[in-house]
Amino acid sequence: MVHDAWIGKWAFPSDDSLLEQSGRRGEQYNFEKIAADIIDKVQFEKDDSVLDVCCGNAGLTRYIARACKEIHGVDHSELLMDAARKLELKENIYNLRLHFSDVMLIDKFFPENFFDKSYCYFSFQYFTKSKREKILEKLSRVTKNKGWIFIGDVPDKTRMWNYYESPAKFYREKLFRFLRGKKGECFLGWWINPKEILGWCEKNNLNASIIPQDATLPHAYYRFDVLIRNSKK
Repeated sequence: MVHDAWIGKWAFPSDDSLLEQSGRRGEQYNFEKIAADIIDKVQFEKDDSVLDVCCGNAGLTRYIARACKEIHGVDHSELLMDAARKLELKENIYNLRLHFSDVMLIDKFFPENFFDKSYCYFSFQYFTKSKREKILEKLSRVTKNKGWIFIGDVPDKTRMWNYYESPAKFYREKLFRFLRGKKGECFLGWWINPKEILGWCEKNNLNASIIPQDATLPHAYYRFDVLIRNSKK
């Protein structure tokens, strides 16, 4: 049985700038277009039970919900969860289940092999390397054998200089965050080398593919997606 709401502490760093960034996404991005790209890559089916980790205000979740039987959204932010609940009621998203929780606890209240597919979009880079590995482990646990795990919109360390006008900007951000005691090496969280994710998946016998983003998406020039086939021993 899945237990809803009010579990655990926030999973993200307590950084107001990240919360504001999450809260503004509905105004900045075409969620419907991004959702269509995810649906095309993951191939959701009408009978699928889906997990959306770090769902935020459900701006993206609302569209994925149309492609599956049910979708569970998990997020640590009370503010964004309130916005998601309002959207759920306003648009009568009957197959959406919202859970206010630390993402690190998903395997504590979702049973093993519960989801056909799971994904994390916009948010993977806000976790430390050790937590990123734990998230992948937990997603593998709650996702069915041969199911799909999708990690999207990840800042690509090998293309970092496509984003910054100069190295000076990156190091200014890094120094600023260090002096303020903030987590993350920059305002985007952490830059991640695709080999990090591929290496973890290979070590855990999971088949992973790095997928370039559609060139028309806003972050395509410096971010990547990952599609993982969940293979359990």
